[in-house]
Amino acid sequence: MVFLTDKKIPGRKHSMKAFHKIITGLLLVIGTCCVSGNSYAQGGGIMEMEKDAFSFLSQKDYKSAMPLLGQLFQMAPYDKKYYDSYYKALIELKSYDTAIALSQYMTRIRKEDLSIWVDKGQAQVLKGDKKQGEKTFQEAISLMVGNEFQATGLAAAFRYFGYTDYELKTYEAFQQKINNPYAFAYELAILYDAKGETDKALDMLLLSLAVRPYGMENAKQAMESVINNNPKKQKKAENAVSRKLKEEPGNYLWRELFTWLQSGKGDKSEQLKDIIKLDQEQAQDGKMVYNWAVEQYQKEEWEHALQGLDYLKKLPRQNPLRPSAMQAILDLRQRKLEQTFPVQQDNVTKILAEYKEFFTEYPDLKNGKAILGYAKTLALYADQPQAAIDTLQVCINTAYIPAELRGEAQLDMGDYQVLLGNIWQAALLYSQVDKAFKEDMLGEEARFRNAKLSYYRGDFEYAQGQLSVLKASTTELIANDALYLSVLITENTPEDKNFEALSRFAKADLLQFQHKYAEADQLLDSLSKAYPDNDLQDDIHLQRANIAMKMQDYDKAVIQLKVIQDKYGDDVLADDACMRLAEIYEKRYKDKEKAKAEYENLVLKYPGSSFVQQARARFEALSNPKT
Repeated sequence: MVFLTDKKIPGRKHSMKAFHKIITGLLLVIGTCCVSGNSYAQGGGIMEMEKDAFSFLSQKDYKSAMPLLGQLFQMAPYDKKYYDSYYKALIELKSYDTAIALSQYMTRIRKEDLSIWVDKGQAQVLKGDKKQGEKTFQEAISLMVGNEFQATGLAAAFRYFGYTDYELKTYEAFQQKINNPYAFAYELAILYDAKGETDKALDMLLLSLAVRPYGMENAKQAMESVINNNPKKQKKAENAVSRKLKEEPGNYLWRELFTWLQSGKGDKSEQLKDIIKLDQEQAQDGKMVYNWAVEQYQKEEWEHALQGLDYLKKLPRQNPLRPSAMQAILDLRQRKLEQTFPVQQDNVTKILAEYKEFFTEYPDLKNGKAILGYAKTLALYADQPQAAIDTLQVCINTAYIPAELRGEAQLDMGDYQVLLGNIWQAALLYSQVDKAFKEDMLGEEARFRNAKLSYYRGDFEYAQGQLSVLKASTTELIANDALYLSVLITENTPEDKNFEALSRFAKADLLQFQHKYAEADQLLDSLSKAYPDNDLQDDIHLQRANIAMKMQDYDKAVIQLKVIQDKYGDDVLADDACMRLAEIYEKRYKDKEKAKAEYENLVLKYPGSSFVQQARARFEALSNPKT
């Protein structure tokens, strides 16, 4: 049997003999299942073995997965992914003794990871030894050393298996360990409420917020979980915050929290009336209304946010919140414009008029961030890219404007030159930003846009050289985009350097950038038919799905994404297609079950995907709604 060996683990003093003492007689359970790794050694090695093992897991064929997982674990015992999968298969096959032995061994080589102890205790409980399992849980808690990351992992492990009491004990023990009664206050509040101690939960939240005012957003999330749409709990929370507000009427924390609580109740228009009245009674000069509007904005209740901001816009011109409110109104109108297809020109005209009104009233702010929004509306929605460029040129010629604003304006000017087809002028502008912000995020963005220009022009070798550096970008978004484009070029560079297919694909990409969606889709369709066996097929379907989503044709987007799943399920874009499908089902079709199925499929079928963590979170949120 491959698992039983005296080979020493690299970097560890103990040998596998120590492990033999723990598992003697236990691992024989799977001895008859193990297969030789010779076939994998000859035809793909560990990667092929991993692919097959996880394929069996996704199909819930644990017996077939078991021997492969055993070999993977033996070859890489420090890889938590292999341990987790191996442990899961053992539990599913009810091989509890082996699971206990495996987790016991892992506690020795991953001493800092206390979640392994929870695995061990869970296996003991499932075996029928509840007393021993609880003893193991207590031991795990006692081993904490005051490391917050360690405590978080341990609590998460208890939560995963449904041991709420031990999750609570973990947080309380950590508080005692570091002598801080406010550590994990929000997590504890939710757990106290689950035990029926809502008053205690609310008191802990408010006390913690008082000493850690920067934790307002976390406090809101925790309070929302505690209230959970329960009218009685809502009233308790309002009373608790109202008492604080009376005790400390000048404390902005209680004002903001009270406003937030009110924002989730009943008719929004009536809410706004109540908030305005309270704001006036406390002489807050619009602060409470502004906070309420921000809450609506964050919940994407844009029409209600605009109602609150419109009230602030009517305040005296000298009110310091008025210009912020006006800018927020412009931002909201533009966001609504971006999510509408086709764009209504009456709305564009109205937004441009409001920008001009804003700049007239506050001329000093014309050389601020608002000018970027004005230029964007001109270029992308009023079809006036040259007017946008001229507007930004005046801005950057102004003395004493912030360097960062100048850089952002130049980047946008470069984009608008691309809209006009002036590729070389765009490249010059991007290069200027690159030179001025060499070590800054703006410089990296400029370099990526220049690489994209090379790609649009069909100069793929030069683009590849630029992208090879950007793949190590400190900015995750740029690094991911650079990696995708680099892989795209690499995988579609034929030996004869005939770039006809890739050049047409890049042209379609440029058309998308220029908002010529129908032309781009038509070009991609013709490309797909002209090169039916080309490696670009999955990329073509993904781009056509992107275009369909921008045109709000979600049925068409689903068709394109399903083609990727059905025909190219083992290719690099399959997990991307899975994630986008899930989001369409969840956000556009409001089909919770289909969305959950896609999130689960992504986690099981593509465990190495960068979307896994996000998919798990969404699956959990949909499985345990706060309603």
